[in-house]
Amino acid sequence: MEPRYVKANAQVIAASVIYGFAGIFFLFIKDMAAESVVFFQLLLGFLALIVYLGARGKLSGMKLRGKRKAMLLLGAWQAGGLLSYYMAVSSTNVSLSVLLLYTAPVYVLLVSPIVLKEKISTKNLAALVLSLTGVIVVVGPESIFSGTAAGSGYLFGVLMGLLSGFFYACITMTSRYLGDEYSGLEQLFLSTGVTLVLLFPLMLKVSFASLLENLPVLIFLGVMITSIGSILFFTGLEHVKAQNASIMSLLEPVSAIFFAYLILHDPISTGTLIGCALILTGSLTMSLEKESKHEAFKQ
Repeated sequence: MEPRYVKANAQVIAASVIYGFAGIFFLFIKDMAAESVVFFQLLLGFLALIVYLGARGKLSGMKLRGKRKAMLLLGAWQAGGLLSYYMAVSSTNVSLSVLLLYTAPVYVLLVSPIVLKEKISTKNLAALVLSLTGVIVVVGPESIFSGTAAGSGYLFGVLMGLLSGFFYACITMTSRYLGDEYSGLEQLFLSTGVTLVLLFPLMLKVSFASLLENLPVLIFLGVMITSIGSILFFTGLEHVKAQNASIMSLLEPVSAIFFAYLILHDPISTGTLIGCALILTGSLTMSLEKESKHEAFKQ
């Protein structure tokens, strides 16, 4: 394998691991609402992107062209995805939240017959059953309806986790639609700008003292995850097959669960491991088939 392909694969792997830290570091934020965290994370990440693109001489090319409504939607999906994911993390735990985030291919599969007029294959139907079974195993229906879980907002957290998966699916489909007009970095930069405009009123709700106290964590979330992680992912993706990227991206939930165990001491139950295997197997199966159809369509 050529060095550039080795480097590209390493970039996608590193990005996937970096993304896994998002929910963990969010829990270190003190006295700050999730929506405000999202705004300042994206703001700091956006500033870092400006520096990177300016240094590479690419900043002047970051302009809105066609499909502006879709770009606006991508920004809205991004805001909704991050916000619902962080709400899920704060109400449940990192392991459950990141696995529910990876139900995104389920939503893509369910809307394909309506939006793309595609039939659901037997293979995808089996993958759908696997993923939904995994969700049931991980969530644990008995926990949802117990008094303790209800009092802690567990059900709300589960619903937010499922909603984050829905937004992730919307991001995936919208990004593919924009793919022939904008590169991955262009989509990231422009959609983040849109998101910041949408969330700007939330900046006024944060006190200076709270912002200063949480600034180190916000810098990590913004610079490391929103900026560096995404730059590694999108630049690496230029030399990595889509199917390989789908496989490597599964390191995000795996690394999130592993580091949540090491750093936060989140317990890893047998149910979590079984559900993780089922969800990721189903997710991978659906993602690979979708990527194959997408590549065939492009050709």
